[in-house]
Amino acid sequence: MQIAIYIKMISTRQYLFILFTFPLFIYAQDSIGMSEWNKICYNIQTDIVASSGKHAPFWLVSNRHGLSSLENDNANLSVGLFRDFDREYGFTWAYGAEIARAWNYTSPYYIQQLYADIKYNCWELSVGSKERWSEGKHHTLSGGGLTFSPNARPIPQIRFGINEYTTAQWLFNQWVQVKGHFSYGRHTDDAFQRTFTAYGVRGTRYAEDILFHEKTAFMKVGNRRKSPFSVEIGLEMYSQFGGKTWEKHPEGDILRYNLPHSYKEYIKAFIPMTGGSDSPEIDQLNVNGNILGSWHIAACYEKEDWYVKAYYEHFYEDHSGLFGLDYHYNQNGEKGWVTYLPWRDGLYGLEIAFPKNKFVQTFVYEYITSRDQSGPILHNPGGNTPEQTGGADLYYNHTFYLSWQHWGMAMCNPHILSPSYNNNHNLTMPNQRIRSHHIGFNGKPTNGIDYRIMLSWSKHWGSIVDPLPNPLTQLSMMGEITYRSQRRSNWLLIGALAFDRSELIGNNFGSMLTIRHTGWIKTKK
Repeated sequence: MQIAIYIKMISTRQYLFILFTFPLFIYAQDSIGMSEWNKICYNIQTDIVASSGKHAPFWLVSNRHGLSSLENDNANLSVGLFRDFDREYGFTWAYGAEIARAWNYTSPYYIQQLYADIKYNCWELSVGSKERWSEGKHHTLSGGGLTFSPNARPIPQIRFGINEYTTAQWLFNQWVQVKGHFSYGRHTDDAFQRTFTAYGVRGTRYAEDILFHEKTAFMKVGNRRKSPFSVEIGLEMYSQFGGKTWEKHPEGDILRYNLPHSYKEYIKAFIPMTGGSDSPEIDQLNVNGNILGSWHIAACYEKEDWYVKAYYEHFYEDHSGLFGLDYHYNQNGEKGWVTYLPWRDGLYGLEIAFPKNKFVQTFVYEYITSRDQSGPILHNPGGNTPEQTGGADLYYNHTFYLSWQHWGMAMCNPHILSPSYNNNHNLTMPNQRIRSHHIGFNGKPTNGIDYRIMLSWSKHWGSIVDPLPNPLTQLSMMGEITYRSQRRSNWLLIGALAFDRSELIGNNFGSMLTIRHTGWIKTKK
């Protein structure tokens, strides 16, 4: 949860004092045999960005779990304490807390993470805000999933399930592994939405008290002891429900929709159903709330340190995207079915890990296309049946919840530009018809030095309902070098340079300096 605490601003001198002396007050033993001690880790980090142009460069803002800023010059100082699961025991627990002091961010103070986890064998219960990653994607080289990415602030939630692939002993002689979970949570950006849209024109909308639900189910078929090949298939499904939608007017904000949020709505979010009589008419005709998600398919090869993975992710907003078909009514009121080709939109990716190659250890390529959006509009203007419209899905946007965002940052792949970039202070995503190419690779050319390169190019057509007169392009690149001292391995120094050549977010150039100190707190089990 993000909060603003109005206390005296920390001076630069105080900031540097905390950064370099705080570790001295915690007794840590880096070389300790951790099997004898609790695995409690502390982390202190500062990020300093200096740039020129309209905004900070794209890859200095994106996929940083929302702990970033579009402002040219910005900085933060974060302090975290974490305990991971003890893998030696069937029953174990973990926890984490991370707070940040920020300059030129949407808030001067952040509670970035605050969670407690309990695990029994393969089952996990997690409560709170926790940074998470896209399903089936490389954590630091991928651009992120179409439905979920590490681009926005964590949403506090209660989450239960199997988070790591677990062999189903009774199924197909250990050739099948499964994982999945479900959760309920709440958006925490009410104040941000009110403030951001305050500069919008009459009719600009924002939402409050938004409830959140997610569920996933994944299956992996393969047995590494018998074959290097495996395949994966999975489904992600998310929902925004409940809450209120407000509309800006000079004479005062007007409540447009007060959406139901009783216990029945939690059931309808888990099992998608039409809204009740207290729901808006559009939810009574379709499904309750904003439901979206992704299908995942992947094929993997793992042998002798080689790892090759080809994957496809298909995003959907409604039945046409979820099942590849939808229905409509003709002029005579007869119901008919229309088939869509889901592969016209999607994310296609390739990840390769090279054995014993210190110059290029892992390579990722991803291609995204989202121009089809279930095809053109299918519309029945009359007849003896209720009016039915299909196609033109208008990805990521919604009448009540505006868009798939949290704290102004898109919760999906950042190439679908976040609402924070909107000059009109609208919380929708106006440029979700895109085509993009993304490359990421890393290496470790020498001991103590790692590097990472991110390069992406995208072309934007606006949306189906509001297309751009001419498509706009964007080229973004970042080069990052990490230095770890051989004598002081608990200190990291990370430097990055990045630039944009963009008709959407401007031409930007900037740098980021990160200083990180980690250590272990010595406590007996």
